Amino acid sequence: MTERDYLYLKGTEELGDIIDALKEYGGKEIILVIPRGTKCLLHPTNLEILKEEVDKLKKKVYFSSLDDRILSLGKQAGFDIFLEEYEREEALKIVTDIIPPKKVLKPKAIKKERERVEKPSKTKVSFSKIFLSLIIILIIGFAIIVSLNKFANSAVLEISLKSQNIDFNEALTLDPNAISNDINSRILKAEYIEITKTHSIRQPTTGTKTGRAYASGKVIFKNLDPENSLSIIQGTRIKSPEGYIYRTTKRIYLEPNEEVEVDVIADAPGEKYNIEKDTEFTVPGLSGTRWENKIKVKLSSPIVVTEGQKVVTVDDINEGKIKLEDELKKVIQEDLKLKYKDYIFPENAGFLDVKVSDISNSVGQPASEIIITGSGVLKTVGVKQKFLDDFIKDVISKENLGTKENIRIVKVNIDSIKMTNFDLKTKKMDIIVSGKAEIQGGVDVKKLISELKGQNISNAKEILSKYDEIEKAELFVYPFWSNNLPEDEKKIDVKIK
Repeated sequence: MTERDYLYLKGTEELGDIIDALKEYGGKEIILVIPRGTKCLLHPTNLEILKEEVDKLKKKVYFSSLDDRILSLGKQAGFDIFLEEYEREEALKIVTDIIPPKKVLKPKAIKKERERVEKPSKTKVSFSKIFLSLIIILIIGFAIIVSLNKFANSAVLEISLKSQNIDFNEALTLDPNAISNDINSRILKAEYIEITKTHSIRQPTTGTKTGRAYASGKVIFKNLDPENSLSIIQGTRIKSPEGYIYRTTKRIYLEPNEEVEVDVIADAPGEKYNIEKDTEFTVPGLSGTRWENKIKVKLSSPIVVTEGQKVVTVDDINEGKIKLEDELKKVIQEDLKLKYKDYIFPENAGFLDVKVSDISNSVGQPASEIIITGSGVLKTVGVKQKFLDDFIKDVISKENLGTKENIRIVKVNIDSIKMTNFDLKTKKMDIIVSGKAEIQGGVDVKKLISELKGQNISNAKEILSKYDEIEKAELFVYPFWSNNLPEDEKKIDVKIK
């Protein structure tokens, strides 16, 4: 008979796993041993795909299973059934060699031949049938014994390895100009990033006006133009019917047909600037322009002198600038996380340049609060989380584990990334990365298999217990009644979880 290989399924494989396993087997004839209820082989389409792949491999694959449904579907897909087609065919060949076939008579000569030849006795006919049946049974029994012996020559060992955590604290350089990573120099290829954001904050004033107070209140600017917009700068003058001048305390922007309320303050101290009734103002700066009759200004709330009036101090402006910078950092960090979800950055981000573009009031001006507007530009270097994790694994392997065999780093957990230096010209950033790495001690699989082959299950378990690296081991020997592992090392499959 032709030499055959056996492929034993666990019953949980996907179709692709079975196809890959068949490709790896060197033999031209393979008996596929299938457990009951193997899901991926209970669908006709999957079996058709499997048959096509087997034909491409130019291999003969037999189905062997106690699941009648799988065998039936396998037949329909064109697979031979082990011990049905294959072994029966071989058995019949041997029987034919032992017992010569009887001469075949022509139909017309049958009757005459029967008359001339004596009928064989019943005893003789029965003996022939029994003899033939015994030979067939012996051949099939021999084939089954051979198959069971081969079936027993398999074992699967599933191993879970022990793991432990080690601390790491690595100095690296993130270099956007690098062509590739350099483990020896600790250089990791990264990406240079710039983000610009504009932001405004409100800062309460703390100063108190001494001496004669300035009247202050609110007015409404209205743009009557249906198509064009206009910007009104801080300090724009408005004029009352009595000729008194007031100034706006911040910049406003008027869209077509829009109204905007703004604080104003008298141009000079004194109660004569008080206005409490409805009043319309003119804008001297627009006199003689196309906007002269399209911008209307009216009183919104009384313009009066207020006791204990608040004014802007130097400290108010300085504190407002600090507040603006802090809030800009948060706004930019949020934008950074949104745009670069898979990236990781140092805790102190990088270099942040904040410039103030507008302060609603100057020092000494009456106001309950000031509005400070500015923009921030963040310049930093980032790298994808996965790339940094892999790089850390390589660095740790080279630095700490280079002399140890069969050890692998399962994963790294980064606790902090601190920037130590950032060169804006070269765009290189030096960082310190700290955290923990989970490592596993390994086993020499070839050596282990060599020790296990031919051993009984008890001895095998004792051998496995001597390996400190192994946390848990599960041994499966086929067939289930066998108490020994196969002598053939190729029949022992070790899987490390």
